[in-house]
Amino acid sequence: MFRFPLRFAAAFSIACTAVAPAFATQTGFPDKPIKLVVPFPPGGPTDTSARLFGKTMSEQLGQPVIVENRAGAGGSVGTTSVTREQPDGYTLLWGGTSSIVVAPALYPKLDYDPISSFTPIGMAVRGPLILVSRPALPSTDLKSLLDLARRQSLTVASAGTGSVGHLTAELFDRSAGVDILHIPYRGGAPALSDVLGGQVDLLFDTVTLLYPQITANKLRAYAVTGAQRYQRLPDVPTVAEVLGKPFEAYSWFGLLAPANTPQPAIDRLTKALAAAARDPEVKRQLADLGLEPVGDTPEQFAQSIRTDLAKWTQVVKQAGIKPD
Repeated sequence: MFRFPLRFAAAFSIACTAVAPAFATQTGFPDKPIKLVVPFPPGGPTDTSARLFGKTMSEQLGQPVIVENRAGAGGSVGTTSVTREQPDGYTLLWGGTSSIVVAPALYPKLDYDPISSFTPIGMAVRGPLILVSRPALPSTDLKSLLDLARRQSLTVASAGTGSVGHLTAELFDRSAGVDILHIPYRGGAPALSDVLGGQVDLLFDTVTLLYPQITANKLRAYAVTGAQRYQRLPDVPTVAEVLGKPFEAYSWFGLLAPANTPQPAIDRLTKALAAAARDPEVKRQLADLGLEPVGDTPEQFAQSIRTDLAKWTQVVKQAGIKPD
C-alpha cells in the first residue's frame, strides 16, 4: 500500500493551516474598516464621488469605508501606493480616467501597469465631456462650427497638455477632419476663464465644470461626447449624431483592488458598489455633478479600461503629444 511520505504530509498540514485563516477571513469579508485611496486632493469630483460611494458602500458592507487622499504627480503617487498594499480587499483605489488610462498612454515608464497591477471591481460613475464656445462665435451648431473651422483658424482650450479634454479635442479633430489649434492651460478654471473672456474660441471639458455657464447663457454648447444626450441639456446633440460615426469620450471613476485580491472579497465589493450605484440619493447627487452611475461588473470594467487605454494611446501617438 502506498504511504504518503512523512515530510510531504507535514508540509501539506502546514500549508492547510496557513491557508485556512485567510480563507476564513475572506468568507467573512469585511470584518474591519476598508481604506479607499483617492489619488487627488480633497474637493473636486474625484474626491466628492469617492466619498459619496464610500458612505453608501459602508452601509452595504457593515464596515466603515474611510477615504484617504494621497495626492501627487497627477494621481500616480496614490495609484502606485495601492499596488504595494496587501491584496486582501481592505485597501482600494478610486481610479479615474487620468490615472488609469491617460497617464499610462503618456508615460510608458510608470511604476504601475493599469492592467496587471490591479483587479477591477467595477466602474462607479462616468460623465461626458462637452464642446462649448465663447458666445460671440458666429456658429450656432456643430455643423456650422465645422464649416467655420475649415475656412479659418480656430483655437481650443483644455485643462492642460495630456488632459482628457486635450485628448478628446485631438480625437475630435481626426474624426471631423479639422485642425483646431490646441491651447493648454494649467487647469480647467483658467481655460474656462479665457474662453468666457473671448481669448480662446472653444473648450472641451466636463459637464460638471461647464453646465452652470451654459445654463447662464455665457457659453454656447455644441455637442456632448457621450453615447446619449445629456439629460439636463436635451437639445444638445452627441458628437456621434452630427458626425454620423462612432465617437465617445468619458471621464470616469471606478473601484480597483491590488492584483491577486481574493475573489470572495471582489464579489462582495462588486455587489456593494452596484447597490450604491442604484441608490436614489447617490443618483441625485451624481446628477448635480454631471455624472451618471454605472456599477458594472469587474469584467465590463476591465474591458472599458482596455478599450480606453488603446484609444488614448493611439491618440497620443498620432498627435505626437509630449507631456509637459
